[in-house]
Amino acid sequence: MLKTILAAGAALSLAGVAACSQGPNEEAGEAADTAYEQSTTGTTNPGQGPMEEAGEHLDEATDGAPAGPTTTTTPPPATP
Repeated sequence: MLKTILAAGAALSLAGVAACSQGPNEEAGEAADTAYEQSTTGTTNPGQGPMEEAGEHLDEATDGAPAGPTTTTTPPPATP
């Protein structure tokens, strides 16, 4: 009986940790919120801002795939 309760508790703890992970869009939203707060007030608020909330919804809709282009290379110059 005790083993069953401990196993159930461990499973719930793992599920809670997995639910707390941020996807790439939510991380980008958090960075945008932090940059905005820093530039306007000079401080940062660790609470969830509107861009982080939007990123969280986007992560849920795209199963955690990054939105937009993921390449870091610059495009070739336009030819005349």
